[in-house]
Amino acid sequence: KAREAGVWDRPLGLYGIWGNLIDEWLEELIIDDDKLLSRVNEKVSLLVTEVPSFQTKKLSRFISKQDLIGANMASIHIPLFLDGK
Repeated sequence: KAREAGVWDRPLGLYGIWGNLIDEWLEELIIDDDKLLSRVNEKVSLLVTEVPSFQTKKLSRFISKQDLIGANMASIHIPLFLDGK
């Protein structure tokens, strides 16, 4: 995926595109079956920081694979670097 995205040829490397790459990797790596939510709910916890309050919020219940991926992406978000915004 990194090669396809041209990471090695870009002057800023992963800057602005890393978020999409991570999202795609998680989509491929997390097996979406009928046991996914029972395997992760209340067993996996993620911390996200809400903006603008900067309060932390613990997430440990997910309603779908996309919800789990979205929570992961929120927990690792680095403004500008991951998505250029």
